[in-house]
Amino acid sequence: MKQTITILLAVMVGFLAAVIWFDHRPAAPSPTASPDSLTGSGSPAPRMAGAPDRVPGRRLASPEPAQPDWPAIAPAPAARTPQDLLNELAAIQITPGPGQARAQYRILALLDQLAQSGAAALPALRQFLAGDRDVAYNSTSGGGRKGNGNPLLPPSLRMGLFDVVRQIGGTEAEAILSETLAATGRSAELAYLGQLLEELSPGKYREATLTAARNLLASGKITAAAERNQLYDVLVAAKDTSLVNTALAGLIQTDGKVDATALRYLQQSLGEKSVAFAAQTLADPRVADADSREALARGVLTYVGASANEQVAQVYHNSILDPTLTPAQRKELVLDLDQDGLLNDKNLTPTDIPIVARRYTLTQSYLQQDYVKNDKTLNAAFLEANKDLAKLLQRAGVNPPAAGPGN
Repeated sequence: MKQTITILLAVMVGFLAAVIWFDHRPAAPSPTASPDSLTGSGSPAPRMAGAPDRVPGRRLASPEPAQPDWPAIAPAPAARTPQDLLNELAAIQITPGPGQARAQYRILALLDQLAQSGAAALPALRQFLAGDRDVAYNSTSGGGRKGNGNPLLPPSLRMGLFDVVRQIGGTEAEAILSETLAATGRSAELAYLGQLLEELSPGKYREATLTAARNLLASGKITAAAERNQLYDVLVAAKDTSLVNTALAGLIQTDGKVDATALRYLQQSLGEKSVAFAAQTLADPRVADADSREALARGVLTYVGASANEQVAQVYHNSILDPTLTPAQRKELVLDLDQDGLLNDKNLTPTDIPIVARRYTLTQSYLQQDYVKNDKTLNAAFLEANKDLAKLLQRAGVNPPAAGPGN
């Protein structure tokens, strides 16, 4: 028993001695702190010539940690000026292809940025519009405000800039639009500027717009029919008849044809009074062109059944028998009795009903005439017109008179 206790005490003493020795053992040299170990051998590493002596007991300084190579932060781009936006707009060309839609929406974005610039953009806009530079974006055959393709896109850069100026508004904006109205040589621009100025200040620019339209018509610079019609439409919308005598004087051209734009202006401006000059022009031997004569007759057709003026009936009668007209033209003058001059040729208005009833009676009367019965073209045309007019009356709840011969 004593022997066992002695053995246990010896083991415990040995264990304690081991623990004490472990805690007090000398530290092993650091491989990174000793330059001798960098050689991979027990001998000290060679020193470079001129290197300072090692200071005993001083540890070598650790190298500074490498700094991350961050990319340089670019400065924020300077805000674009209105002139920058205008320059980009003037450089954009819209061509068919994959980039067409992108270019269109870029234009809309730039125009919006200009408008958002407010009054600060007006000096640059005034300078640009004072020149004649333009870029076609979305033009139409008539040169109007609305174009084909993207419905939001203006037909040209200048048209888009007019909208920008209007959106900015104010006295300076009005002045810019007014200056451009007086200076423009484009009929579409004149018509659109007149509308914008009327919206900004109703009535204020009426005379200025009419004067500009008259001057541009008189200049002789506008020769395309569609563009001349735009200018005449400005006058018609304002019920301005100041150019009636001028239009009458130039109605018959040197080639014997009728100036279609002047005729349209006269018909719209004078209304039923235009029948008198139509009769006079049709009687002029210089007017031998079938299309011109048909246009004059069609203006009179509008008042058939709507006017008690005997001249209306006489001019219409002469026209459907006019040998100068083609058979197709004479036929159309009869067939179109169910539409020309009506407010609604699908569902008759109270104003339309008596007109259609009188035209129905007129067709019945013509169907009884021998010269109609003997003319296959006219007879067929009056029969068809008679049926169409009867249907219109029935649809309106009116019983037409008894059908004429041949029905």
